[in-house]
Amino acid sequence: MIRDSADAVVVGGGVVGCSIAYHLARRGAKVVLVERDTLGSQSTGRCAGGVRRQFSSAANVVMQQLSVQLLAGLEAETGVDPEFRHIGYLFVLTSDSQVADFRGMLPMWHETGVTDARWLEPREVRELAPLVQGDDILGGTFCPSDGIASPHAVTLAYSGAARKLGVRLLEGVEVEGIGHDGARVHSVRTTAGEISTSAVFNCAGAWASRIGAMAGIDVPVEPYPRNIFVTDAMPEVSRRHPMTIDFATSFYFHPEGDGLLFGMGMRDEKPSYSTDVDWGVLDAMAEVIDRRAPRLGTAGIQTAWAGLYEMTPDHQPILGPVDGLAGFWCACGFSGHGFQQAPAVGYLLAQWFSGEQPQIPLDIFAHRRFATGKVEPETNVV
Repeated sequence: MIRDSADAVVVGGGVVGCSIAYHLARRGAKVVLVERDTLGSQSTGRCAGGVRRQFSSAANVVMQQLSVQLLAGLEAETGVDPEFRHIGYLFVLTSDSQVADFRGMLPMWHETGVTDARWLEPREVRELAPLVQGDDILGGTFCPSDGIASPHAVTLAYSGAARKLGVRLLEGVEVEGIGHDGARVHSVRTTAGEISTSAVFNCAGAWASRIGAMAGIDVPVEPYPRNIFVTDAMPEVSRRHPMTIDFATSFYFHPEGDGLLFGMGMRDEKPSYSTDVDWGVLDAMAEVIDRRAPRLGTAGIQTAWAGLYEMTPDHQPILGPVDGLAGFWCACGFSGHGFQQAPAVGYLLAQWFSGEQPQIPLDIFAHRRFATGKVEPETNVV
């Protein structure tokens, strides 16, 4: 049994936890990361790998600008190529309200530095994304410098670099309790022993509410299963085909290996921790696929898996220290955007923890917003 001490204990070894552990250690903190399974094995390893900046919230756009910058320098910093492919992100729009909303976001994107985001007319949508069909398409937005990266590679980059800086990465170890005196955190109890610490980072993803409960903190995060499918080889489809999202339905697809990866959120989805593939989702998607990308519907399925979205009521992450319990920090509730936000989140929270002002204001993401009602929901959620 271990009996250790640390400046900070990171709970959860997904890409967010690994990024935070690395950035904390880079600033001189003694860090222990606790993961009940293996690093990157949960939501991180089961996501679609998208990296975009076309959000409705300016705070998310600015944070993603930082993430893209950090991904660009990740190989030089850690020796691991994040495999960031700039195939672009295309939002396909089919209603007047969507057109008004996205046209309204374009000036904000440009003002926050996403200068290559642009409007596409229906003809341009079909030219850019040959798989896309439909007479109902009214236009779209496209950002060519967005794209996809490797969740495995990015997690490996941060975890490997963290280990070299002295971070203890405890895999197969589960957190059993958060020790506190009602005012301040003092320890973390695990299946491998106790760790004395004055700071805990809740990076437990879909299980963040359970970690919060151990500290007496209500963390409003619920798990929602999402299924991902990968087709057999489709050599006729360019590997440069953009990540494409039919915004009305959330149906999306992008090149993966020699096939296509695709998925879609279900309107009647309910919270669950199940990660069994729901093959019935294919039937529910059939009409959308036939209408929007019929050639995809003719391909066989090579593989499939399911992961968990960690959803908050406003689809925004919960970031930073929590009022009422000194030393309890959150980095959870990313609502499907954790992988792409992880580089910036690790960097910014490490700044904050070290006593600096984060270079990007994080007030919008504070846990207290659920009590004060000062929320700014993210609407561009897939």
